[in-house]
Amino acid sequence: MRKPKRDEGERSVDECRTFARVCLMVFSVFVVWGVLYMPLRNGSHVPLPEHFSWMVTQRDLNRYILPDNLTNLLPAGPPGCNGSVFLAVVVCSAVPNFEARSAIRSTWALDAKTLRGVRVFFLLGRSSNQSLNAAVAEEGARHSDIIQEDFLDTYNNLTLKSVMLLKWVGQNCGNARYVMKTDDDMFVHLPNLFRLLRKKGHARLLMGCLIKGATPVKDWNSKWFVPEVVFPGRVYPPYLSGTGYVLSQDTVPILYRTALSTPFFYLEDIFVTGVCASRAGLKPVNNEGFKFYKRKTDACAFRSIITAHRMSAKELRAVHKNMTNPSLKCKS
Repeated sequence: MRKPKRDEGERSVDECRTFARVCLMVFSVFVVWGVLYMPLRNGSHVPLPEHFSWMVTQRDLNRYILPDNLTNLLPAGPPGCNGSVFLAVVVCSAVPNFEARSAIRSTWALDAKTLRGVRVFFLLGRSSNQSLNAAVAEEGARHSDIIQEDFLDTYNNLTLKSVMLLKWVGQNCGNARYVMKTDDDMFVHLPNLFRLLRKKGHARLLMGCLIKGATPVKDWNSKWFVPEVVFPGRVYPPYLSGTGYVLSQDTVPILYRTALSTPFFYLEDIFVTGVCASRAGLKPVNNEGFKFYKRKTDACAFRSIITAHRMSAKELRAVHKNMTNPSLKCKS
């Protein structure tokens, strides 16, 4: 038996129902996207989770740096920056890292004794563990190279540490022609850096391993997470890796003043050498001798570089021993 033909009215009703189903599906997709995805974007219109609230509330550096006060818990002992200083190297170190500091003193920092006007210091915050603070005080008395400032030494306070470095230089080492900021897991070839600055050093210098085109991380689970309310831009300004960079004497006060008037966030290299440098009209420049990644610990290769990252105390001692071996033959 043949089915009766459907009239135009029935076809119109079916088409309307189909269209309604499609619209409902599209609407559902947008609802799911809005519920599940939008809250993860961390835009300025979305409240931050409570454990990130410090990123918004703690933005005035003056409250922590106290620019009008002397804030040293431990000042560096003599000779400090007395006399003519060509290069002051300030190693940002964590309080418990006694072995890393010892390895630096017995390896690459030894070259400071033979290079005229080069000094090496270690900059620390304070620990909540008073036994560690006491041990640091003993270390400082023994080596005269510890600077300890009055802030809690944590990862989130690295920006405070770097700006405290600028403050300390201005108050205690303003006669240094150049200042290097580096970390305690770094190898620094001081003779190569010394020769480079003698040959190519200049005013308004901000030199290291240049990073361009980096974008803010929006994943809450990342240690480099920065919400839009803290940094609203899509791309960070060019900046130098915090593993090691060099400033000329006149650059230090410029960056320091700018940092005190800039709402800070905790990624210190981006803040100091990117955001603050950009606001101050300073241009960070790249030098191939500086690298932020781990290099192969080849003694001959290390003779031609300036910095190498992620060096354990054991690796520092081993590569320094091989580098200084008089029987080592390297291709020119």
